Amino acid sequence: MNRPIAGREKKTVRLHVLLEPTELEEVDAYRYGARIPTRAEAIRQLLKLGLEAAAERDAEVRK
Repeated sequence: MNRPIAGREKKTVRLHVLLEPTELEEVDAYRYGARIPTRAEAIRQLLKLGLEAAAERDAEVRK
């Protein structure tokens, strides 16, 4: 577990992810279609979208 150092909060965390070639092709297709400048930003956006969709799905299940 990463603990913040007293007085210093880490703003970003480096995450190493392995993808299948087809998954990377899909990320790149999304990136180019959305005109996103970097793969990292495209992955961050896709992750955010996926988390939002999962939260919405979970909220619907709880009703």
